[in-house]
Order: sequence, then structure tokens, then C-alpha cells
Amino acid sequence: MLGVTSILGLPFLFVVGDAQPVGWAIVLLSGLLETLYFIALTRAYSHGDLSQVYPIARGSAPLFVALWAAVFLGERPSPGGMLGILLVVAGLYLVNLPSLSAWKQPLQGFKNQAARYALLTGLLISIYSTVDKVGVRYFDPVIYLYLILLAGWIFLTPIWLQPGRRAALIAEVAPEPASEVAGRYRAHRAARVAACALLGTAAYLFVLTALRISPVSYVSPVREMSVVMGAWIGVRFMGEPGGAMRIVASLLVALGVLTIAVAG
Repeated sequence: MLGVTSILGLPFLFVVGDAQPVGWAIVLLSGLLETLYFIALTRAYSHGDLSQVYPIARGSAPLFVALWAAVFLGERPSPGGMLGILLVVAGLYLVNLPSLSAWKQPLQGFKNQAARYALLTGLLISIYSTVDKVGVRYFDPVIYLYLILLAGWIFLTPIWLQPGRRAALIAEVAPEPASEVAGRYRAHRAARVAACALLGTAAYLFVLTALRISPVSYVSPVREMSVVMGAWIGVRFMGEPGGAMRIVASLLVALGVLTIAVAG
């Protein structure tokens, strides 16, 4: 995905313009944090389920962001803004619980590696979100986004030095078409990679644009509405359990977002 974005976006390198050294340092730092984020997230997914990892990773990030924004950026959310943040976090915490009686389940889950890697992912999300808030002061959001993704791609390239990972990457983008069905699957997989690169890049561009005009402690929780959308897709189209609880959690997130919007 990063390769597709980095190659297609090469023309952006010709319109970067002059930037202060601190701006380039922030690009490299954010790119490194993105790299660590990808590593932590994939480690978490290798040890646990999506419904366990994603809510912890995304739900913990706003709390960390509010802390970093207060300590390093001098942002002080209003009482209404803080209430909205807490409502969003509560909704994200509840969205994958089977029932209220299982409210301790995520806390008990921190005994396993999946939950610990997910919490580390949330910490990394909060740090790079705070760094990006500063980074968009030095670059246009489109240019900044391309530069940090390019830096992340470069930082991840050492995996090509490991024979097993190199073979897996080659198989991912160019599997052997042993049959017509395999050939169609290869084409579909390439299309999925390209679509994910496009959608992921567009989504993060919206986030960076929002960071230019809003406090990072407000932007971070609002972007985590993706967890609610994922829960709705699971209940509506995949027959996953916990529909009632997830509806309540979704309402909490929606109320939190509304509270943040009013307070901001």
C-alpha cells in the first residue's frame, strides 16, 4: 500500500518548495512513528482478533492524545470537549462487549500479547497524531502526507533483507497464476491493494486537514468513529453477535462527537 502511494505520488516531490529543517525533522519522525505503528498493529493482529485489537488500539488513542496535547501543545479542552472525549472513549470501549456484565473483559485481556500490542498501537497513534499537528504547520497537508508515507515506506524497506518476508511480499503482489481462477484472484488482490492505498491516503488527508483547523485532542476521538462503522458492518452484514450493546455504544460515540462539535 505504501509502495503504491509513494510511487504514484512522486510528482509531489517537485512541488515541496522550501521548508525549514525542523519541518523535515518532523517528517522523518512521523514516518518512523508510522513504521512502528504498522509493526505494532500487525503484531497485535497476529496474536488476537480484530474485535479485540481494534477497539483497544483506537479507543486508547484519544486519551493519550488529550494528555500529549495538554502537556506539549498547550491545548486545554473545555469541560464540554472533555466530556465529549470521554463519551467517545466509553462508546469505543463498549462497542465490542457481548453484554454489560462483561465490562471487565477488555481489562482482563491485557494479560495477553494481543492486548498489549494493541495498547502500544494506541500509544503510537496518539504520538504521531500530536507530531502531525505540528507538522502541518510547515507543509501543505497533501505534501506532508505524501512525505511521511514515503518516509514510512523507506523505513520499512529493510524487511526485504529477510528472505521469508521478501518471499511473502513477492507472493502478495505477484502470486503464481496456476489457473484462470488464480489469475483473476491476483488481479482482484492487486485492485484491493490499490483501493486500500487510495482510501487510506484520502482518509488520512482529511485528518491532517482537520488538524490544521481544530485541536488535536478533538480530531483524534472523532476519527475513531471507524470502530462504530465496523461494528455496524459486522452486525448488519456478517451476523456478528452483540447488536444491542453495539447500538448503545454507537449512540455514545455519536453523542460524544456532537458534544465535541458544540464545545469546539
